[in-house]
Amino acid sequence: MTRRTPGHPAEQPALQRAQQFADPFTRRLLTHRGSTTALLEHHLGAPLALRLVAQRVRRTGMEAAHLLPLLGPHADEPWLVRRTELRHGSHAAVSRNLVMGPLPRRADLCTILTSDTVPLGRALAEHRLPQRRRLLRVGRSPWRPLATSAAWRGYVVHVDDELPFYVEEFFHPAIAPARLRPAPQPEPATAAAS
Repeated sequence: MTRRTPGHPAEQPALQRAQQFADPFTRRLLTHRGSTTALLEHHLGAPLALRLVAQRVRRTGMEAAHLLPLLGPHADEPWLVRRTELRHGSHAAVSRNLVMGPLPRRADLCTILTSDTVPLGRALAEHRLPQRRRLLRVGRSPWRPLATSAAWRGYVVHVDDELPFYVEEFFHPAIAPARLRPAPQPEPATAAAS
């Protein structure tokens, strides 16, 4: 269960960036504080399957240097790096995901984070683990092999009595269009009255 807490001041730049996206569902997806899996399944009207792309545990490395101050691990702790996709029944990738962080000490959370069959959001909900999500980044990046941009977000998940972990989610452009709203035009100067 995701706790509804007031937004952290550090979230404001990402929340403002999310509002620049033209599509209402994309904005909702980028700012959602609950399970991304559940929101996507509701939007698509179908369950999503997990595809494990890569997973490894290693000592904290340079690939996560920018996250260390946020997540709090020591340099010698086991560090999970996991790449997955959520896939629709047609086997098309709906989202591509990265999870990084210290390997949890609790066996139940470790099983959730390393599952090769159950999406993270669904597993956290099924286990009713209290959690908080803090949005850090929102942006657009290429969705390969398509020649179009994808919307993405990065956030930290805090589960009670554990060090937090970082999640990045990239969304297929057909499901969450990454088009931005037009920039507001300045109002034309009015001629001075004579």
